[in-house]
Amino acid sequence: MPLAALLLVLGAAVCHSTWNLLVKTEPRRLEIQSGALIVGTLLCAPVLFVYSLGEVPAVAWPVILVSGVLETSYVFALSAAYGAGDLSLVYPVARGVAPVLVAPLAVAFLGEHLSTQGLVGILLVVVGIFASHGALGQGWPAACADRRGLGLAILTGVFICGYSLVNKLGVGLVPVPLYAFLVFLIDAALIHLVRWVRGGGAPPIRRDAPWGRIVVVGVLMMTAYLAVLGAMARAPVSYVVAARETSIVVAAVLGAVVLRERHSAVRIAGAVVIFAGLCVIALAR
Repeated sequence: MPLAALLLVLGAAVCHSTWNLLVKTEPRRLEIQSGALIVGTLLCAPVLFVYSLGEVPAVAWPVILVSGVLETSYVFALSAAYGAGDLSLVYPVARGVAPVLVAPLAVAFLGEHLSTQGLVGILLVVVGIFASHGALGQGWPAACADRRGLGLAILTGVFICGYSLVNKLGVGLVPVPLYAFLVFLIDAALIHLVRWVRGGGAPPIRRDAPWGRIVVVGVLMMTAYLAVLGAMARAPVSYVVAARETSIVVAAVLGAVVLRERHSAVRIAGAVVIFAGLCVIALAR
């Protein structure tokens, strides 16, 4: 995996973990994410002074639309999953399913060629994710018992896989900044439309919303998205999707330092396995 792509993925992991921490500690999570999408879109809007919409090829517009729909579906699926299952079940399953699905699909449909070393790295990341969050061992029977939460978590992982593969196509057709702006614009519009309809016409974001946190989350969200797209333009999507799950390790560190969360030996061991998988992927060709 090229060093530039690896650094972009690691930067995205830090940004992703940080904004997730900010969202986790705020009760109005969906409102913050909705507002953050608007902030991210506005931040990226100046790309229109550099790139023209006329430069977007006709074949790219369906890709952009599908990506926006899949990412909107991901937001609502994840919210529903958190409502039906514990964080310790939903997050590792959703993040672990994605690299498992992306690797074979990228080989089959995108023509990617993964080395044995790269496949071993992906496997280590997936095993580390499930192990560190109790999805293996004693936690798994309980996870299977919570079928609705488990099913929604798997569905969330499917959406992650879907938009990752579509984005890999998109960055080959449209400049990364312009592509990010258009997808964020569609995502923000669809989420606000759905929330407006669900609320019976009530505004999805209130005047007393925590705008300071919304702005920070929006900046981090767009930065992480741009970094991942940039990595996808330089490396196989299978490696990028697996490597970005190092955000779980970063989140664990932030949880321990900021939230004073205690981590078991099993979770620490899982984090080490994830890091080992990242190292293997970094050296893969």
